[in-house]
Amino acid sequence: MGNKIFLVLGGSRSGKSEFAEELMYHSTGKRKGYVATSRILDDEMKYRVILHQKRRPEDWKTFEILGEVSGKIGFVLMEADTVLFDCITMYVNNILMEHLANKDNETLGINDLTALQTLLEKDLELLFNIISQTDNKEIIFVSDELGMGIVPANAMSRVYRDLVGLANQYVAQKADKVYLSIAGITVELKSRGVEPW
Repeated sequence: MGNKIFLVLGGSRSGKSEFAEELMYHSTGKRKGYVATSRILDDEMKYRVILHQKRRPEDWKTFEILGEVSGKIGFVLMEADTVLFDCITMYVNNILMEHLANKDNETLGINDLTALQTLLEKDLELLFNIISQTDNKEIIFVSDELGMGIVPANAMSRVYRDLVGLANQYVAQKADKVYLSIAGITVELKSRGVEPW
């Protein structure tokens, strides 16, 4: 039968996570897994995480992945039939923070961007290779669309925006369906004829 891969894009408070959760609710997979990528660094982020947790049923198993995912996704796919990966944006942030912990905007250069882009591409390629070795899985990715705003003022923010954009493009190419949420309204951008349950 093959796997079904979905990508839901949107800005902050666009309704993207809620739409992705609806896809998860209606999926045919009996074992549902939620991949959480956010680090809780302050009260505001803790509040956001609590809001997400309150919306999820208790039978959704949560997997925290706070860095590169390729080494951990195999276990998740053994434990769940449908996986909600929320979100690519924080996944990229975690990689950026891990590998640029000792850098600042003044010392950030093109070599850093190239190295991070290569690392991200390799991790995503491994991730999708692992997914391709499974069957009858439903994977729903969520990500922010960061490229529609003004150009960020500092180098670190520009690198981050670019890496998220590249990751979104990579996942969108692999996805069977791609959606965009704006103001709580979601539209389909791409379909390979796969029906969402």
